[in-house]
Parts: sequence; structure tokens; C-alpha cells
Amino acid sequence: MTKIIEMSRTHPPLVPAIFDPEYRAAMNGVLSRFSPSEVVGAHRWMGTDADRQAGAAFTGRRLGSTPDAGRVIVTNGTQSAFNMLFGGLVGQGNVLAVERLTYPPILVLAKRFGFIPKGVEMDGEGIIPEALEELCRSDGPKALYLLSTLQNPTTATMSLARRQAIVDVARRYDLQIIEDDIYSLLPDDLPPPLSALAPERSWYMLGVAKTIAAGMKIAYVVAPNAALAEAQFWPGVRATFWMAAPISAAVSTQLIETGGTARIIDAVRQEMVARHRIVRPMLERTDFETKDGALHVWIRLPETVSAADLAVHIRERGVNIGTGDPYALPGEKAPQAIRIGIGHAKSHAELEEATRVIADSHDEFFRQQ
Repeated sequence: MTKIIEMSRTHPPLVPAIFDPEYRAAMNGVLSRFSPSEVVGAHRWMGTDADRQAGAAFTGRRLGSTPDAGRVIVTNGTQSAFNMLFGGLVGQGNVLAVERLTYPPILVLAKRFGFIPKGVEMDGEGIIPEALEELCRSDGPKALYLLSTLQNPTTATMSLARRQAIVDVARRYDLQIIEDDIYSLLPDDLPPPLSALAPERSWYMLGVAKTIAAGMKIAYVVAPNAALAEAQFWPGVRATFWMAAPISAAVSTQLIETGGTARIIDAVRQEMVARHRIVRPMLERTDFETKDGALHVWIRLPETVSAADLAVHIRERGVNIGTGDPYALPGEKAPQAIRIGIGHAKSHAELEEATRVIADSHDEFFRQQ
């Protein structure tokens, strides 16, 4: 079987020299404080007091201050949180405003819950405030879902002025904000999230899958207040599978309390700096977009070129990549573009090999057009 290098996923790179001892120590720490039956003998629901305090400290890294722990919900990853938020905040037959190119699971959830995703035009900073206001006037969305930092797939990142402008629109039209900030801990010197500017209407999500480990399914949600947190997430409200596995929640709490989380994120950040140094010069002949700390690169193609055909061309040479198709809303034309994840490669040598295949295949494909 031909070896395939996986470059379609936005996983953070493995940093075993730091992650392994930190995670092992956290696991040992949990099991030294609690018996296994104490840890897994019951659900942790929205999180223990310690879990929620740790989540408040973790999200406070981005929010600028530590939120009250009563506002924090510990969930089994962002997609599990989506199941609760979209059903409760948007609801069947109502409109959810999203970026014109949006996270593909949103489209699956729209079918499940019966809400209508409506795309908002974007530029290099993400959603355009005037376009959002136009949608609010015409369609009256209940909520806005967005990534204000390193938007997936374009890597667009909002300036502080753009974030404030989006918040102003949300306040004028009483729009709830569901902000997914999962990529925000790797770049430096970012503006605060929208949720820090408008906490009274924001549901802030910060997961660990893109900064610590892809398989560590923990995401912290910060609600506008404690009462709304319970109204959306208390067990029996629509579903209970959103709850974090007890051992995962306990280990995550231990990592945050001991500083292990920060040390792992620092190591991942340093590794991504090295990976960007490898990839960017090799892609200089392409029309690519990325940002410091981004786990992927977005390569635009002329509209006359088929991204799907180029992806097949590249896969035939041993590398699997993504295209823009999954991010397009129903009935909308997908952009001709490819997305390559640069964190998943097992080594710098594998990353360099895969990037060379992509760059050479890109050039060869264009010569054949």
C-alpha cells in the first residue's frame, strides 16, 4: 500500500518531550488524590467546583480577567457544546449567522436541529460588519457563530476595531454571540475576543484539541451568567452526552492547576514556529494565506482551476489535503482553494517531504492547464 502523508487535518504537533511527562504527572496526581472509583464513579455534570475554577483560569488567559466559575461549563469538546448551544439559542426554523465559509459540522447540526445557517460576507479580517448588519435587517438571526482568530479555513483574524464593530452590530440587533476561540492560544499579541467586549451576550468556547492534543476532548464554555449556564447545560436539557469524561476533566484540571497546560502550549507554539519556517518558503510560488501560530495554510487557486482535481493530483503523489468544498453553505459556490494542515506531520522531514509534493504538484498541475 502506498504511504499517504496526512495533511488535511488541523491537529497540533506532538511534543512528546514535554507532553508525555506533564500528562503522566497529571494522571498520577489525580490518582494520588482520588481513588479510581471516586473519579469515574459518577458524572461531573457541568464540572466539579475545581474543574470550573480551572476552566475559569484557563479561559481567563484570553478574556483578560478570570470569569466567575459559575459561568463556566466543562464539556466533551466544542462539537458537544454546539449541540446544546445551537438547539437552545437558535432553535428550529430560526437563522444562525455564520461566516460565508464556515466550520463543516455546523451544516450537519443545522439539519439535525432545523435551524438555517446564513453566510455573512468576509474580507481579510473575517466577517464584514456592514454585511452582518444587512443580514440582521433582512433575516433576523438569533445568534452569530464565528472564529475571530485564525478563522477556519481562511486564517482571517480580526483587528480590535473589527471586533468592536461586530459587537456593536450584535448589541443593536440583540444578537447572541457564539465565539469559538480554539485557535487563539498559539499566536502572540492578539486582541481580546469578542466575548470580552460583550460578555452579556456571548458564549465563549475555548477547547484544548488544537493547542494541547487532538484527542483530549475538553472544551470550556463561558456563559453570560451562571443562570444561563444552567439553563442551557443542566442535565436533562435536550441531551446529556455533552458532559466531559470524568478522567479527562480531572486530568485537565490538574494540568491547569500545576502549570502543565501552559508548558505544553508553549512547546506546541515553538514547534509551530519551526514548522512555519519550513513551509512558507516552499510555498512561495503559490497564492497562500496563513498567520503565525496557524495550524494550516489556505492556498487560493484561479476560478478556472479545479481544487478537487488538484487534490486528487496531490493524493496520487502520496499526500492527502483538503479543499474549500466542505466549508461552503448549501447552494453557495465553494472557492477554488486547498487547505493543508501543517501540525499533523510526524516530523520535520515528513512535513518537508509533503510540502515539496504539494508545491511541485501545484506547479505541474498549472503547467498542464
